[in-house]
Amino acid sequence: MKIFLQIVLLFSLLSLSSCKDWLDLQPEGQATSDELFSTGDGYRSVLAGIYEAMASKNLYGVELQFGIIDCISRQYTWNWKYGEQGTNMYQIARDLDYYNTALRSTIDAIWKDGFNVVANANNLIQNIENASSDLFAGGDVERRMILGEAYACRALVHFDLLRLFAPAPVHDDGEQRVPYVEDYPSIQPNGIGVKPFLEKVIRDLNTAQKLTIDFDTTALGMSMNASGKARFYGELEYGMEGYQKEGEIDGFYLGRGFRLNYYAITALLARVYQYAGMYEEAFHTADTVLNFKATGTGNTYEMYSKDDFGGIQVDGYEEKNDLKCISNLIFAIYNEEAYNDYNLGSFFQKKADGMNQGNWLMLDLENQKIFQRSDESMDESQVDIRSRYLLYKPEDHSIGENYKISAKWYCSDDMEIRKKNVQVLPVIRTTEMRYIMAEYYARNQQFNEAYGILNTIRQARSTFAEIPGEGGNVEWKTMEELPVAQNYETFQKDLIRDAQREWISEGQLFYLYKRLDAKIYFEEGEIRALNKSEYMLPVPDDQSM
Repeated sequence: MKIFLQIVLLFSLLSLSSCKDWLDLQPEGQATSDELFSTGDGYRSVLAGIYEAMASKNLYGVELQFGIIDCISRQYTWNWKYGEQGTNMYQIARDLDYYNTALRSTIDAIWKDGFNVVANANNLIQNIENASSDLFAGGDVERRMILGEAYACRALVHFDLLRLFAPAPVHDDGEQRVPYVEDYPSIQPNGIGVKPFLEKVIRDLNTAQKLTIDFDTTALGMSMNASGKARFYGELEYGMEGYQKEGEIDGFYLGRGFRLNYYAITALLARVYQYAGMYEEAFHTADTVLNFKATGTGNTYEMYSKDDFGGIQVDGYEEKNDLKCISNLIFAIYNEEAYNDYNLGSFFQKKADGMNQGNWLMLDLENQKIFQRSDESMDESQVDIRSRYLLYKPEDHSIGENYKISAKWYCSDDMEIRKKNVQVLPVIRTTEMRYIMAEYYARNQQFNEAYGILNTIRQARSTFAEIPGEGGNVEWKTMEELPVAQNYETFQKDLIRDAQREWISEGQLFYLYKRLDAKIYFEEGEIRALNKSEYMLPVPDDQSM
């Protein structure tokens, strides 16, 4: 398998609003490796470039966020559309027609861009491993942190390429499809099997944990991660290191939620363990994440165990200022220019412009029934926050009430609110840690514990609504608890139904369906699992990079 990895050392400043002073040194134009790796600022710049590359349209910016990956999971429908449809790459992805020329080039670009991120990470790893600690403003702690994040970036991108281009472990045929690239440059890396591949991902994440723990468990490191506001907005909590002195902190250490810090690496490790079928390890690792606490002067903050939906529980979408629900977010990719770079106004228009609806990604609520209970006994769309406050209907009277769009990407007319909302590209949430633990309990026939977790998730997302009752009376209702089933099959349906609500337009449902070999709706009378040719993207014919 020939793969020519190319590294381009042309990085721009990752100008996080919460870490605006990340770098003082900005490489201009094309810089050489020797120039970049001669100073601590150069290493920071290379790391910034890796994260920026991960935010590309073909990776976590669009296609592995709300784009192709969510079309494959059949979240969207084009039944609403009128007029000339033309060729739409996203419709083609929903139809699983991977060899269609309108789609194939983007699939190839996902592979190419992913392995170029890996190449950049490998180049950084090889140069920083033996670099002098004296180069770094934070000494050896900073050197180790950068090295650990590079290992974690390499592991994350490799893992998602495996989940896209190789069989699920449940269907592993031993074929060697995807390479795990550990050297730079690497001219002819060969594909390896799923099991040894996952072993390498786990090894890299364990290494990354050991390297990042030195900073992230210090007083300042805990302060940077104590809450969603601290992680993503640089607004530190009372009693924590640097509180109300954020301007005095080196900007490189702010915005840890946009970096693969120790806590995010631990959460990612739980995800990988589960995918590898190591359910007990996944359970204990997820439990560790939910129990992380940050301690300050007389204050303790539960980093990842509380949900705050206050920023979305207003009826006017223009005013919602926390569409990504950051209290629940562990790690996200950042792009300050997301609105323009990804043409979000086309995907998430608020009203039709004549016959032009752009690429509207309308949720297939009618057929997927995601706000019905899994037994279809009740419609919960009015009492679930994720429907009532996180879906919107475009202003077009010709479109039926059942067609709505994810408000997670709603583009407010207020530039500051819009930027705050859309620049955050979710990758992993604390809800997933709860799903991991619930699934482990259910696999071990501990259904009371499993449903205890599911119902806790639902309770946090429940809201009061006026629901018509018997005899024309109106009653105030919230989501009811799910009854405790005594078999794994029913539990799995309930788990999937909640995940379908939680992960709308976030690029995670496809991986869940693939891992569990879950049945999904295709059309009337056809509810089945994706087969191997449908859940496995074709490896590029030309792998030159």
